[in-house]
Amino acid sequence: MKKISKIVSLSMAAIMLVSMPVMAAESPSRGGGSSSGGGSKEISAEERAERAAAAKEAALTQAFAREAQADAAAAEASGIPMATTVAATSEKKTVGEYANNAVTELPGLSDVTPISQGGSVIINGAPSNQTFSVLKPSDNAISVAKTYASNIGGTVLNVVEVNASVKFDTATVNFYMPGVTSANNIKVVQWSNGQWTDVSVAEVREDHVVINMTSLGTLAFVEVPAQ
Repeated sequence: MKKISKIVSLSMAAIMLVSMPVMAAESPSRGGGSSSGGGSKEISAEERAERAAAAKEAALTQAFAREAQADAAAAEASGIPMATTVAATSEKKTVGEYANNAVTELPGLSDVTPISQGGSVIINGAPSNQTFSVLKPSDNAISVAKTYASNIGGTVLNVVEVNASVKFDTATVNFYMPGVTSANNIKVVQWSNGQWTDVSVAEVREDHVVINMTSLGTLAFVEVPAQ
């Protein structure tokens, strides 16, 4: 992920940098050039320092642009379109997570059960072709989810931000979570007004967790001991 972020940052910088000329020419002296007698006015130590700094900056800018172009070419050669890389980075995702509308890794969680949309969404009782975006949550959401799970003796499987462009009263959403079985006791909660509230779990089956949502937001999937 760090490599992808570096490629994106460098590539975007290269686009801006190579589109404008790098000026390293010396500026005229403070005295405005030749004196009335035709002689050159000696520049001050301050001016010499400014010119040296400008020349150094120009050299660094050119080197940075060359490196950015090389990294951009390497990214394209790998078969990953630059637009995809940029989009994934903007969502703080790996390219794989972005391409699969999934969250497979989170900071602060060493064992994450991958999650993505696993089937059609039923909106207000009717099947739809809507896609619910599965996004990375805030660091704070991860932290409070871990605290919540610890307090109930559970384990956080994943935390995601769910977004969509459709309004609804109820939405039955099928999440694909490889490794889950019907034997797992999974509790789903949503962060709202500074606290976690229960979300109705319609079904837990092999590799899938189906829930009934009444609003979009941050969800935590927590495995708890069987009751």
